[in-house]
Amino acid sequence: MKAQPTVLRATSSANFLAALPRLTGMTAPESCFVVLFNGKRTLGAARIDLPPLEQLERPGDEIEHWLRQMAEIALKGDAVAVVVNTDAQLSKQPVSSPHGTLTGVLADVLHAAGASVRDALVVASDGWASFVGTNFPELHSLDEIQQSPLYDPDHVLLGVDEWRAQHPGRTAEDPNEITNMTAQMCASGSQENRS
Repeated sequence: MKAQPTVLRATSSANFLAALPRLTGMTAPESCFVVLFNGKRTLGAARIDLPPLEQLERPGDEIEHWLRQMAEIALKGDAVAVVVNTDAQLSKQPVSSPHGTLTGVLADVLHAAGASVRDALVVASDGWASFVGTNFPELHSLDEIQQSPLYDPDHVLLGVDEWRAQHPGRTAEDPNEITNMTAQMCASGSQENRS
């Protein structure tokens, strides 16, 4: 008998962030997770390295390419949520930090491309913030995530390299391969993750 998937109902941004590790199965600092939705259900998640800090501070062609790649993936689902995960700090005014600026621009690019953006979040060392539905995101305590009923402190997470080793053929560096993997994820309606 096939096991039924666990259904996690995230009714807030903190709940969604608490559930994200169980959805992705990994811990990955300096990453952006793109979670695709079909209605209320997730199709799966993709993980992409964040641009280096020096590129965030002096945006150029590399950032434009990164944003286009993110938009291409995001448009594969009915809706999308993105989570920027960094060890950097956001500060009391998240929008003024490099990762906050990137997330705000990413949300704007996704909206302009026609994506339905459920949430655009940053999780940093000093807190988290949502960049959807507000011009002035607030810094929230990481405790809100850990106090969520969806948070599972006993859930074992793999590092990116361990995850890749256990999931051969499910990771790519080439933009065309990433596009193909995203299309496969959407076609199968899988709730598994991609890196």
